Amino acid sequence: MITVYIRKYRNLPVDVWKPGAAWTRALIYFSFCNIIIVTSGTLEQLITQPLFTAVQISNISWVAYCIFCFIYVFFAYWILWSRMTLTFDRKYYLVIEVLFGVIWGFCTGGLLLSFYHLWSLTGAPGWGRYLLSFVSMGLWQYFIHDYFWDVYISPEHDTPKSILIKTFVCHIPNMIISLGFLTIWGNYFIFISIYIVALVASTIFQKFPAPWAKGQFHRPMTKPGIGGFLRGAGYLGDIDKPEKN
Repeated sequence: MITVYIRKYRNLPVDVWKPGAAWTRALIYFSFCNIIIVTSGTLEQLITQPLFTAVQISNISWVAYCIFCFIYVFFAYWILWSRMTLTFDRKYYLVIEVLFGVIWGFCTGGLLLSFYHLWSLTGAPGWGRYLLSFVSMGLWQYFIHDYFWDVYISPEHDTPKSILIKTFVCHIPNMIISLGFLTIWGNYFIFISIYIVALVASTIFQKFPAPWAKGQFHRPMTKPGIGGFLRGAGYLGDIDKPEKN
């Protein structure tokens, strides 16, 4: 995929958004995530660990917390996130969007899970694993989304206001809740499943174009960030007028 990107898109200006370029960049990132998931030993745990145990499924606290995790992620992403997302009349590609969302959710959830798994190998107590994992995950998500994903992969889908609301009502609470479940109960696959549910919704409701999609697309608006690198800024223009690519 790196070779494909270099041959086809290396000279593409940052202010031009093309579906093929976005998909290629995303697949390169997903490959990186999967390398970390495998080399960290996280994939081995996912394969060998049961989805849940008989003791857990008979524990009302486990059941209640698990249900709460999925109710919250559904509310945060399928309801709230969807209502605050710009699409600029992009077309739905539902099957492709679900496929992309599942891959995105597995890779993102798996990479974040790898942070937790590596910290767990240090022998840190539960509260220590939680804090170290939360800081690691939060920093990673901040930099990868602000400086990469929302600049080079997603088409424009936010405003400055929606970025703040999504961060403090959707993303951070979802991480707090799901990481708490993971730390207490240790269910690796359920943690990843929560992120799959979230990112399938994100892909569908921003109407992420298929790689072959044609037309004019709003590129993400950016502003200088740390070190002068571009970061996602959110849309401030006329939502009814697509940009010319």
